[in-house]
Amino acid sequence: MTDYALVTGAAAGLGRAFLEALAKRGYNIIGVSRPGDDVKRVVSAIATKHGVQGLGCDLDLSVPGCALELKQWTEQNDAEVVFLINNVGTGGVSEFETSTHAANRLMMELNMRTMVEMCREFLPDMIARGEGQILNVSSMAANFPMPFKSIYSASKSFVRSFSIGLRGEMKRHGVNVSVTQPGAMLTNQVVIDQLKHGSALSRVSAMKPGDVAEFSVRRTLEGRSVITPGIKNWLTLGMLRVFPRPLKTAMAVFNYIRTKKKIES
Repeated sequence: MTDYALVTGAAAGLGRAFLEALAKRGYNIIGVSRPGDDVKRVVSAIATKHGVQGLGCDLDLSVPGCALELKQWTEQNDAEVVFLINNVGTGGVSEFETSTHAANRLMMELNMRTMVEMCREFLPDMIARGEGQILNVSSMAANFPMPFKSIYSASKSFVRSFSIGLRGEMKRHGVNVSVTQPGAMLTNQVVIDQLKHGSALSRVSAMKPGDVAEFSVRRTLEGRSVITPGIKNWLTLGMLRVFPRPLKTAMAVFNYIRTKKKIES
């Protein structure tokens, strides 16, 4: 079998940047994204650019059993995953009382269940060979409960905690598990427009997906546990940790209301 690095949510944004960071290091790449995202074209372009092999898989990762289906697909394509990046997820800002069950369920499914099942499917092969890399994508939001992002921050806290715990289990097997917690990213025009109306802190610390991916992959290969891309995010995290929880909650509520008014006006 041929060794590959696999990235979920790989057709655009941070996922695409991860493919680029891996391919330039000589990894053969597998990109997975929803049907209709044209991930095969994305993978082909990156693989050709860096002279590696590339495979694209159209798969809805919110469907139960998707991880097993993907594992079987890799075996059928004679691919062994030696570097797994669980990037797929969903977020957003909303008032919980107006949220839909479908949107809440999708966020919990993608951000937590899919990641856990992906690790469970691909870890045994890494353990058997005595090496491997897993990088799970969390968020700065994982460090604090956040009003108007209550499910998102809770789900990303799960990703962070699960990754650290799993890392302890995998160390004796020679498999490294890391978790990255990026802050705001300039992924698309919608996000850029939202940042214009958001807090000054978010605008100042926002990073390009390529920079986040490059930093995260490098730190993962160095064996780091929890990765915080960007010195400004690292400093922000340290500063917020000394703030009392009621103050952080009040700041989040104030920022949401102010941003909402700016957008509506």
